[in-house]
Parts: sequence; structure tokens; C-alpha cells
Amino acid sequence: MNLRLKSGFLLLVLVLTFHPLRAQDASSSAAVDAKGPEAPAQAAPEEQKHSAAGLFLRNVWTDQKAIWTSPGRMNRRRFFTIALPLAAATAGLIATDERAVDWLPNTPDQIRWSGRASKIGAAYALGGLTGGMMIAGKITHKPAAFRAGVNAAEALVNSVITNYAIKGVTQRERPDQDNGEGGFWHGGMSFPSGHAMDTFAVATAVARSAKCPKWLAVTSYAVATIVSLSRWGAQKHFPSDILVGGVLGGLIGNYVATRPR
Repeated sequence: MNLRLKSGFLLLVLVLTFHPLRAQDASSSAAVDAKGPEAPAQAAPEEQKHSAAGLFLRNVWTDQKAIWTSPGRMNRRRFFTIALPLAAATAGLIATDERAVDWLPNTPDQIRWSGRASKIGAAYALGGLTGGMMIAGKITHKPAAFRAGVNAAEALVNSVITNYAIKGVTQRERPDQDNGEGGFWHGGMSFPSGHAMDTFAVATAVARSAKCPKWLAVTSYAVATIVSLSRWGAQKHFPSDILVGGVLGGLIGNYVATRPR
């Protein structure tokens, strides 16, 4: 019980840390308004100094600063209406994670097919998908499609960086390791789910990009949900890993797609 209380507190800190990413939108917009009409004129020469790759990396660096400094932008309403309930739900899942592993049949076929389905959400697969979107947008001369691909790629990179940083701190064991208790700080890589975080980051970045068709947004979220749940079926993650990964990925994708540029 003591370990779970510590784990719940850790989750509270993590979830509250990453929830207010949208607040960056408001602060950035306010900064642009304060600069007046001169701001766009100043941005153009700055962008011309960087190659496409350089600008992409620069955006990722800016995103990472926004992600890790987001606690300072949380307001009370979001804390009590969204962040705190989400943290409580996650802590509640941790308390049932060990039993949740046995809620599924756990047959060899289930584990095998879940593992196959989850490959869709591997970082290399998502990287190929985002690259294909950018290429298709360029070939078909559709700036909106190209921008959606860039947003998705940027969200993916941010998700991977953030995910590995959190995993390095939490070090949670996977369900198929040792006795399946999912202990934290035992050298594992279970919390949060990288597949859930990455797929929801990409799906949200695409869905929230300008001129995204409704069918594409629905399909993106559906695929992200299937991939995330498959990690439970493959016995690679606990439900709490999947919940936190999906939420953080969604927040990152939303931030990347909607922040002022």
C-alpha cells in the first residue's frame, strides 16, 4: 500500500505537470498582440535564417521548453475541473493495475495479435507515416496536408523525448516482468505507454491541423485507441500506463497543432 500511495502521488505530479499545455497558446497569443503589427514582419527574416530542418529542430526545442515549464501556467479552474480528477482517476487505476492484467483471457492468440496490432504505433511506423504525409502534401501541392504532416512529425518527436524522460524517472516494470506487480523504480520502461503517447500525439496533431477532414480525424483517433488498447492485450502495459500516455500524447499533439507560428 505504501508503494501505491507513492505511485499515486507521483502520477498526480506528472499529470498536473503536463495538463496545462494549452495555456501556452493564450500566453503566446498575448505576446503577439502586445508586439502589435510589427511581430509578423520580424518573424519572416528570422525564419529565413534557418533551413527547414533547422526550423523544425528549433520548434521542437521551443516545444520542450513549453512542456517542461507548463506547471507555472496552470490556473485554478483547470486544476480543479480537469487536472485533479484526471490525476485521481490515474491513481485509482494504479491501485487496480495488477488485477486488471487478469481481466483479459490472456490466450496465446490474444497476446500474439495484440503485439502485431501495436506495431502500427511503433515510432518507426509513425515516422514513416508522417514523412509520407509531408511528401504527399508536396507532390499534390496541398499546403494543408503538408502542414499536417509537419505537425504530426513535430508532435511525434516531442512525444518520444518526453516519454523516455518520464520512463527514466519512473522505471516501472511491465506486466510480463517478474511477478507482474508493476513496481516503480525497478528499472522498467512501462510508464507511460510510448505507443499510446506517440499515436495520440500524432492523431491529435493531424486532427487539430487546419482543414483536416472529419473522416481523417475520426480514423486517426480510432487507430490510436486500437493501438493503445493492444498494449494491454499484449501484456506490455498496465491500464494506467495507457491512460497517462494517451492523455499526455493528446496534449502534446494539440499544443503543436494549435500554437501560434
